[in-house]
Amino acid sequence: MSEPVADGAGWKYTLRLVSPDTSLVPAADVTAGALWGMLYANVGIDFSRGNASNWTAPGLVRSKIGTVRKSYHFSGNAKDYVAQFELPLKEGSKTKLWMDYEEYRHMLKFKEECEMYYWYGQKTHDANGVSTMLDENGQPVVSGPGLLEQIINKDTYSNLTQAKIEEVIGDLFYGMTDATDKQVTLYTGIGGAREFDRALKTYYSSNSYLQTTQPTFITGSGRNLGITGYFTSYEHVDGHRVNVVKSPLFDHGPVAQASKKHPVSGLPLESYRMVFVDQSTYDGENNLQMVNKKGRELLRWCVAGSVVPKGFTETDTRASDIDGASVHMLKTAGILLRRFDTSLDLQCVAS
Repeated sequence: MSEPVADGAGWKYTLRLVSPDTSLVPAADVTAGALWGMLYANVGIDFSRGNASNWTAPGLVRSKIGTVRKSYHFSGNAKDYVAQFELPLKEGSKTKLWMDYEEYRHMLKFKEECEMYYWYGQKTHDANGVSTMLDENGQPVVSGPGLLEQIINKDTYSNLTQAKIEEVIGDLFYGMTDATDKQVTLYTGIGGAREFDRALKTYYSSNSYLQTTQPTFITGSGRNLGITGYFTSYEHVDGHRVNVVKSPLFDHGPVAQASKKHPVSGLPLESYRMVFVDQSTYDGENNLQMVNKKGRELLRWCVAGSVVPKGFTETDTRASDIDGASVHMLKTAGILLRRFDTSLDLQCVAS
């Protein structure tokens, strides 16, 4: 009925029941932590004054990006080693030079480690932004949170069902009312893709009104029949669509290799991990973004000794007296989830 009055660390409000026929208020409604909702504000017939409006303003969520480095060394004559068989390179090409193949493998390994950092990275700073990890020179080792650490919604499943998909996705979509170009991508491994397909096929086969006379899952004719057709998307009753994307990292990455095995398939449980990522647009910007430090998106240089590695000129080299050379790669980047409460990390706990 009036402006609040400061009372110690809190505020005092004077309230009045609207209905004259009501004289009691449930005790649960006036205890600490009770949830109230603001509906409307009536005023007197004449000489009323305006009511203050309750409002909130958007805030920026700050994070940090880290630096990933990888180096390799080789002796002075290693670049001229020739193998007795052809080795694969990118784009289907082949070579018999061992060093060309090793350089290709090192670049792939560096890219894999960067992707591991984007997914599984853990922050090294505390709530005040102070990095608590130091290197041998006393310099802070800055690492921002990976995508999985940024997602605050966590859940588990043993056997996935259509009802589970509808429930968890519906909860996520509920907070996406201000999104444009709504898009949710389900990143998972082979196991998760199979589980997603099995859940929807089970739901499909158990509901007669969903049956179709079209040969949706059968190809060929006569004695040459085949089975095809797998669910890779799901359209929610709210009108949103989820697309499934398989990521080899969940099947063959270091975390997958150290993961427990699924009791039925024998695949790593990490392969059954399902990460629903909100990739919609908010305020004209993509919710999921790659952030790079300008000038350090990808650096590659060599330290030349008795030899200069292939692909380098004099302006790329650094002097050394070692009978060999080394190559170094560096990238300062991070993954950013601008709205971290509309995605879900769903892990399998089957045993």
